Amino acid sequence: MKTLFLLPTLLFSLLSFGQSEKKTLLKFDGYYQTDCYIEKGDDERTQDYLRFYSDGKVINVGTDCEGSINDLKNWFNISAEQVGKGDFEIKGRRISFSTKSKTGIVKYRGRIKKDGEIKLKWKSLINGSRGHNSYKFIAVTGLT
Repeated sequence: MKTLFLLPTLLFSLLSFGQSEKKTLLKFDGYYQTDCYIEKGDDERTQDYLRFYSDGKVINVGTDCEGSINDLKNWFNISAEQVGKGDFEIKGRRISFSTKSKTGIVKYRGRIKKDGEIKLKWKSLINGSRGHNSYKFIAVTGLT
């Protein structure tokens, strides 16, 4: 009888450990953003954003550098049509996910550093381009 009680308790503890690990490495009350950059062949400055959700979802968008974080707050969420959406997975400090938007899929993999910065390599299945970015966390109040 003791074994029947201990086995579910142990299983629950192991499952909870993985979830708490996600919650301690990532923050869900804001956005992760890159610095502004200029892509080859383009004269417009671009900035990329990620938003992680505690249920394992992630969204991404690239936008020009003219707007502010508060401009994003009104539309950068899981129900927005113009964002890429996916599910993230964390193993240790390694993170991986793919996001799918109307234009196609982008795959990401990388590492969450001890200071909270996320370093990612990405590959676009839309046009075959590849790259890497560093994302820093910006807290945003009033997110929905």
